[in-house]
Amino acid sequence: MSSISSIDTSIYSGLLENMSATTGRNAPEAATVPTYSTSDVESSQVDLNNYYSNIRPEDLLATAGANVVQSAQDLDNAMVSALQNGYSVQDACNIKLAQTAYQANCAVYDSIIDMSV
Repeated sequence: MSSISSIDTSIYSGLLENMSATTGRNAPEAATVPTYSTSDVESSQVDLNNYYSNIRPEDLLATAGANVVQSAQDLDNAMVSALQNGYSVQDACNIKLAQTAYQANCAVYDSIIDMSV
């Protein structure tokens, strides 16, 4: 007798008989729909005037420039690491991700310059 055939399955038939017949995944026959009163929800007005008024273009340009420099350093580090490790598949993935991040940061920097002119 194998170990699978020696499992006692008699307890499962009793469990199935005790369960009530339901549709699907043991769900109730009719789903309850939540109702909301209009008095429960308050509509609050949000003032978005001057939402971007505290942003200085110099700070935005400096931050974007710092991001470009950081992503360029990350790309250089990924390439140096690949040369040191013998250029594995993981190194190729790291270089591609660093290159994509660098290109994205350059695009953001260029768009900030275009908007500020």
